[in-house]
Amino acid sequence: MDLDTATRRSEHAEPTDGSHRSATTPLPPPPPGARTAERAPGLRARHLVAVAAAGALGAGAVVVPVQLLDDPAPVAASADPGDADVSGASDTPGSLVGGIAQQVAPSVARVDARGATGSGSGSAVVYRTDGVLVTNHHVVADAVEVSVTLPDGERLPAEIVGTDPSSDLAVLRVDATDLPVPMWAGADDLPEVGDTAVAIGSPFGLDGSVTSGIVSALGRTVTTPQAALVDLLQTDAAINPGNSGGALVDGAGRVIGVNTAIASSSGGNDGIGFAIPAGTVRNVADQLLTDGAVRHAFLGVAGQTVDRDVARLYGLPVEQGAVLAEVPDGPAADAGLRPGDIVIRMDDHEVATMAELAGRIQQYRPGDEVQVTYLRDGEQRTTTVTLGERPTAGG
Repeated sequence: MDLDTATRRSEHAEPTDGSHRSATTPLPPPPPGARTAERAPGLRARHLVAVAAAGALGAGAVVVPVQLLDDPAPVAASADPGDADVSGASDTPGSLVGGIAQQVAPSVARVDARGATGSGSGSAVVYRTDGVLVTNHHVVADAVEVSVTLPDGERLPAEIVGTDPSSDLAVLRVDATDLPVPMWAGADDLPEVGDTAVAIGSPFGLDGSVTSGIVSALGRTVTTPQAALVDLLQTDAAINPGNSGGALVDGAGRVIGVNTAIASSSGGNDGIGFAIPAGTVRNVADQLLTDGAVRHAFLGVAGQTVDRDVARLYGLPVEQGAVLAEVPDGPAADAGLRPGDIVIRMDDHEVATMAELAGRIQQYRPGDEVQVTYLRDGEQRTTTVTLGERPTAGG
């Protein structure tokens, strides 16, 4: 287990299989008569991205050092996953954060992992009352001994139920009952840029630390040693080594993500942290609990985010969406999608970027049927795609 601080740089579009290769897929040449002289100087290869699966990768790669946090943190709690009730919170920011901390912090534990090369610590969030918690894969990878310290100070040995390097998530189990489960954000509780974000964890082993900020961006993609992580939440709430596996909570006291990495030039907080969205956490955790492994859904396309520059260059009828550059044999091709189609919706959710398309795919499993709405020759169409299973690296 690599328990030392790991710093990686994401210089290009993300690989589709978790390797460190660049995976850029340009669109076909512009149509005849396209005003190519107006192509924006900033439209470079890193805007292009291959969309391959549950890990379908998005545009907007972060071109800064990305550090996995080897010491996750504690998370917030509410035994009832119903409507949020941040007790004690008023309209003032300090009171709001205080109420969130009181509600959620009892659901966050410290994780200590011992490996062949050393020890490290992180955090975990209670997922079920019967002793099930979620944390990051990199916190417990290759660990020979794992323990969980609950907020009341009780230290318990933990079993690794399963891990998924592709999403950097892991599920732990301890011999405990009646653990407080926090409210996990649902499909209708998606955060927006500017929303309140509260990080609860154990940075540098300081259990129960609470920091606050906002959701700075959505749909980020960063490259880690294990895989390219897609559809991440970005926040300026202070996150440091030890926060990995801890909770990122919204203003209603709902866990919207599990903290996983920071972009840093110093090894500490520079105001750019990343969290795995709650929907991805639930999908992965449920599969690990029921099947012991994770099967990632696969769409089977490569393409590019549509923005104003791309729309102008190719004469596209919209200024957002995901335009397909390649549709090889696979689920998308079987459903009739082809190069040049612009995906604008998946089921009831709009798709404005390639990152959003990647993130939506992460919420499904192989065999699920999804309604894909797209534009072809200016006409809006809909098709049903039966998602496949993402091929393994090199296979």
